[in-house]
Amino acid sequence: MIKDEHKVIILSIIAGIAIWILDSAIDSFVFLHGSFWELLLFDLSLHEIYFRFLFFASFILFGIVVSKLISKRQKTEEELGKSVKFLDMIFDSIRDPFIILDRDFRVVKVNEAYAHMKDLHDNDLIGKRCYEITRGRDTVCDDCIVEKTFISADPCVKEKRSAMQGVQETWFEIYTYPIQTKNGSVTHVIEYVRNITERKKIEEERERLIQQLEFLSTTDSLTGLLNRRMLIKRLNSEIDRARRYGLELSLILCDLDYFKEINDTYGHNAGDSVLKSISSIFSELARKPDIIGRYGGDEFMIILPETSIKGAEDMAERIRLRVQSSEFPVVDGKSARTTMSLGITHFKGGEVDIYDLINRIDKALYTSKRTGKNQVYTLT
Repeated sequence: MIKDEHKVIILSIIAGIAIWILDSAIDSFVFLHGSFWELLLFDLSLHEIYFRFLFFASFILFGIVVSKLISKRQKTEEELGKSVKFLDMIFDSIRDPFIILDRDFRVVKVNEAYAHMKDLHDNDLIGKRCYEITRGRDTVCDDCIVEKTFISADPCVKEKRSAMQGVQETWFEIYTYPIQTKNGSVTHVIEYVRNITERKKIEEERERLIQQLEFLSTTDSLTGLLNRRMLIKRLNSEIDRARRYGLELSLILCDLDYFKEINDTYGHNAGDSVLKSISSIFSELARKPDIIGRYGGDEFMIILPETSIKGAEDMAERIRLRVQSSEFPVVDGKSARTTMSLGITHFKGGEVDIYDLINRIDKALYTSKRTGKNQVYTLT
């Protein structure tokens, strides 16, 4: 099969020969300069030869030039076709959803993964505005990062949760990248979507474990109150706040009077049950800003921010009376009774460190126990 560029050269040669023959025919039959064959082949003036060869050469040269242009164009088209095919192959091989949008938010390119994600065919998307075909809207979405990229010419990213009824929750991470001209104007935006559901699950599980570990490290496992370590940390914070702003701060230390007898009589499970009931009493009677924790064994500490000695004494007396009047279920339908001794002290502002305050509250509790139990003793 003859190539197009070769056809042009052949036609140019034929055209050159035709001009030669036509010129001989005009000289012979129109101007009657002689025999047609003699004029065509032999009886030629030097001027006539130059003239005919000039035309002939011009046609041949024209044919060569045109054939070169055709050949170059064909090579360019072939290379462009190969490039387009190569890009299409790359585009379709991307497993994550991927589209290109023009400034009118119309889809100009889409891969199979994106169409599948939207439960559409790629032909349903091409030429359509993205917000119309995928969201059923008549305006751009309020949180559209494609629009943001068109305006800012910067890549953008956002996370999006898809929770359809009856379908497992899915998380996507959406990236947008601008396609710009040499002068910096954005003509198209690439939107690339990644399914990050598994990553989100891992992050959520890690966060849950962190919270669980934090809970375990700060909470007494039996009562659900703060443990001793966290109590000391919170007390340090409240002392700093009271010192900085000149606020009052009181402290209550509580101890069950007959807890050993409950354990010896009914067993340690019964003792644990009583401790849980006592913690419920604290939680019920305490105010929202009060900080309650298990100090150790059957001892409990209550930190009372912005509270005077009188306020702490009132709180302690309510706790003492409630414990004294309560019956605590233990085993076999039986109940145990107990009382509580409480010590109170107050932050003066001049303590060297936290242990000055703790030593003072320990002494207050010891005095309450030693002088009769089931009472409140204040040491200022």
